[in-house]
Amino acid sequence: MSDRSQSAPDKAAAKSPTKGHKMPGSVADGGMADAERDILAELDKALGEHVALLLRWNRILVLPDSPLPSDVDGNDHDHDATHHHDCDFGAWYAINRHNRLIDQPAMHALATTHQQLHESAKRLIEGRELDGEVDPAEFDMMALRAESFFSQLRRLERAFRTARSDVDPLTGTYNRQTMLGDLNAERERAIRTEVPTAVALVDLDHFKAVNDTHGHQAGDLVLQSIAGILQSHVRPFDKVYRYGGEEFLICLPNADMTQCARVLERLRRVVEASPVPITETTTLPVTASIGAAPMTKGRSVEQIIEKADQALYAAKQGGRNRVRVWRNPDDKKPAEKHKK
Repeated sequence: MSDRSQSAPDKAAAKSPTKGHKMPGSVADGGMADAERDILAELDKALGEHVALLLRWNRILVLPDSPLPSDVDGNDHDHDATHHHDCDFGAWYAINRHNRLIDQPAMHALATTHQQLHESAKRLIEGRELDGEVDPAEFDMMALRAESFFSQLRRLERAFRTARSDVDPLTGTYNRQTMLGDLNAERERAIRTEVPTAVALVDLDHFKAVNDTHGHQAGDLVLQSIAGILQSHVRPFDKVYRYGGEEFLICLPNADMTQCARVLERLRRVVEASPVPITETTTLPVTASIGAAPMTKGRSVEQIIEKADQALYAAKQGGRNRVRVWRNPDDKKPAEKHKK
């Protein structure tokens, strides 16, 4: 993106490279678990930062002639931090506000309150320097905005901590504990709206040999890499879960079995074309076998997963590194698609 297309906050952040830091733009770059951990760290840091700023602002207002404490780097910020881009949180938000985990109403509301807080502080300090007076109404407004900022920040922290409890820490995919509830909700929605929905199981071929030959650390790298591929190459509304071991489950709403097979074949090809680097000189080729089945009114989520598992077994029996889908979950044999 050129400078001409950058917004003012983006340009401000670009001028202060030491303020904040760039989060991964997508789960493919850093993983959802890493992104959520980064957000939590920044929110916690923002809390401490703005408690310190409030103390500094109040000191300026009450004792304008007293020396300000220096930061750990020995530099006095003086009044610069009254501008919302001159604090770490403001710069971090300006850089990362288009990240998909941050581009949401609650985070934007926090950023707005944050900006209003800094603007109140700036007006108070400028007024104090101009005529030696502190506007009581503006001071009360700053206090209210500070209280609102801290309250919103705490709510967001709780929300992200709850979200992280639903995420597998190794792969960044959703964990199995949340899977059944999500799938039952999708099944009810599919039945109610009569919109087709599918479930797919992805199993990494010969994964045991990776652990046996290269060790479990290499196996973890493979799982993390494939999880990133799955999450970045499904559709935006699909969900990926760590089903267990080297198996992942994907829920594909609004997809009949033809669409499902097309999405899964694309995934299979990307996995095959993406060897995983496990050292500076070694990469491991990885392939996956995939089985899928549609959600139906006549079968429970557990039964549909069982059908997807049978399709997966057929894919492995057929030579691995291929996709098999059930066209009709009541059929005795799964339909084969995209045989390699």
